[in-house]
Amino acid sequence: MDTSTIIWIIVAVVVLALLVAVVARRASARRVESRRAEAGSLREEARGHDRQLREREARAEEIEAQARAARAEADRKAAEAKRLEAEAERRGESAEEVRAERDQHLRRADETDPDVETDDSGRRVDDVEADEGGGIQDGKVGGHESRRGEYRRD
Repeated sequence: MDTSTIIWIIVAVVVLALLVAVVARRASARRVESRRAEAGSLREEARGHDRQLREREARAEEIEAQARAARAEADRKAAEAKRLEAEAERRGESAEEVRAERDQHLRRADETDPDVETDDSGRRVDDVEADEGGGIQDGKVGGHESRRGEYRRD
């Protein structure tokens, strides 16, 4: 082989090596650009997730505030129920006192009335025969109609 053929072979190899290097560099640049585009898409998607996250957090806080308000309302209603229960109990006790006082007055009236016979405890004698204990019989206490064991005048 002569020297010019060898030079042409070397030049061809160098040109071929340069071509391979240029093609490899372009392919690498395309891969880098493709990865940049993919990273941009991922970042855009992440921003979309951030919006959803903020919306969900805001909704969760809103629901939590509603729950706190409902809990406060329930506490207020429970306190009102306790107050009303205490008032009902107080009024019930007061009614029992008035009922007992009324029963006592009726017994004294029966004791005082010359037309009514009573025993030593103020109960009418005509009912004691029917009810040996002098207590409630057929809804009557000592000859007077009764509700819940109370002493009532006919």
